[in-house]
Amino acid sequence: MKLKVLFMVFLTIFTLTIAFTMPAFSQGKEQYYWIASVSTLPLFLTHDYPALKEEVDRVGAEIHFMGPQNIDIEMQNNVLQQVMAKNPNGILFMPFGEGHNTVIDQVIDQGVPLVCIDGDAPNTKRICYSGTDWVELGRFQAKLMAELLGGKGKVMLSAVIPNDNTLKARNGIEEEMAKHPDIEIVGLQNDQGSVIEAARLTAEAIQANPDINGFIGIDAASGPGIARAIEEAGKTGQIKVVCVDNTPDIIEAVKKKTIQAAVVQKREAFEIWGFRVLYEFNHPSTPILEKYKEIGFAMVPKLILTGVLVMTPDNVDKVIDVLNYQEKVYKKMGAM
Repeated sequence: MKLKVLFMVFLTIFTLTIAFTMPAFSQGKEQYYWIASVSTLPLFLTHDYPALKEEVDRVGAEIHFMGPQNIDIEMQNNVLQQVMAKNPNGILFMPFGEGHNTVIDQVIDQGVPLVCIDGDAPNTKRICYSGTDWVELGRFQAKLMAELLGGKGKVMLSAVIPNDNTLKARNGIEEEMAKHPDIEIVGLQNDQGSVIEAARLTAEAIQANPDINGFIGIDAASGPGIARAIEEAGKTGQIKVVCVDNTPDIIEAVKKKTIQAAVVQKREAFEIWGFRVLYEFNHPSTPILEKYKEIGFAMVPKLILTGVLVMTPDNVDKVIDVLNYQEKVYKKMGAM
C-alpha cells in the first residue's frame, strides 16, 4: 500500500530528529509544541502531524513535534521541562497517566498555556482536554462486537497497561457487555503498544482458548497485531475483530475483512480544536473575551469531546481517499 511504504521512509527521518532536537525559532512567528511518548507512532504521523501543520500554518505560527520514541514518562517529562524553559506560546501534551501532573502544573505556573490531547490529566491545572471519551469508545466497541457475535461468544481484550485510556475503555466495554450475559470477556492482554507483541499474545490466546471468537483492540497497535495472528491461524472471518483507529495496517486488514470494524477517533478534530484553544487563549477573539482574560477568566472550554467514526469494509475506500490527501501534506513536512 502506497501510504504504508511512504510512512516507513519518513518514519526514519522523524525518528532521527524528533526526540530531543530543539528546533530553531523562525523570526517573528509564535512557537507551539506537541509532545507525546511514542512520538513517531505511524498513527500520529498519519493523522496528527498533517492536521496540525495545516491549522498552524493557517494562523501564521509554527509547531514542533517532540517526545521519546517509546513509552517513557520520565523522558517525556524531561522533554516538557526543556520546552518549558524556552517559554513557548503554547503546548499540546499527551499525558500517559498521573506521572506528568507535577510538571504540567509547573508549565502552567510559569504562564505557558497547556492543553491535554488524546489522554487527560484532570488533576492538574491544564487549560483544557481535547480528545475522545474513552468510556463511550469502549461502549461503542462492545456494542459492535455483540452485534458481530450475535450476542454469544468469548472475547479477549488487548491494550497498553497501565494506561488511563485503557482503563476507561475497559469500563465502557464491561458496562455494555453486561447487557449481553452470553458473551464472556476471557481476559485483557498487555500488548505494550507493539504490533509484534499483540500478534504474539493473540496467537497464544487462540491456542489457549480454541473457542475464542472475538478480540477487541484498545490501542492503535492492537488491531494490526490481532489481525496478523488471526490470518496466520487461518481464522479470518471466524474470529471477529473490533479495534481502534485507522493506521495503514488497520486499513489493509479492514479491506481484507480480517478486521470487521475499526472505531476511529477523530484525531484531526481534537488536535485542531486543542490548538484553537491555545490560540484563543493567547488571542481572545473579541474585546469582551479580552477583558475576561485580563481579570484571569480566559473564556476557553475546559473539555472538548470529539466523538468517533466507524470504519468497515463498506466505507474503507472513502477513508483512503482522505488519507491520500493527508499523505501529500505529510510529504511536504518530511522534506522540511
